Amino acid sequence: MLSFKKIILVTIFLFSSCGFSPLYNGQTSTKLPYKISIQEPKTQNEFIFYSQLTNRLSEGTGKYILNYTIDTSKEDSGLNFDGTVHRIKVSGSVSLKLIDIETGVEVLSDKEEMYLSYSNNGSTAAVLNADRITSKQLMVLLADKVADRISLTVIEKNL
Repeated sequence: MLSFKKIILVTIFLFSSCGFSPLYNGQTSTKLPYKISIQEPKTQNEFIFYSQLTNRLSEGTGKYILNYTIDTSKEDSGLNFDGTVHRIKVSGSVSLKLIDIETGVEVLSDKEEMYLSYSNNGSTAAVLNADRITSKQLMVLLADKVADRISLTVIEKNL
């Protein structure tokens, strides 16, 4: 006879497997490639952002154009009792617009925000390296959030 635990596990499995479909299935991956032209980068942060987006979305000369504006800022985050800074917070935001080239209709307009921080302790070289790596990671994460948002829009609006 089956144990009570096995019956519960089989029941949970059967109920949890119905009604859900994965975001990255075969239909989604065939809709996105080469449909979106991405604005050319002008700064180092934009280049990192652009590179990650092209990895995720496979840029082409398609039906849509993605325009974006990146803003970053730094602020002191952690202070000791004597007022010395030991953490730096790097904030970034991307305002994006996905526009249908043929009609000029704005399909998506959104803003994604994120922040990371790094330690300000150590040698000058270590702090500069931490700043560079944190900025790069921030751009990659923002690009991933934008790619996910565009993927969800493609699914929702059946583009």
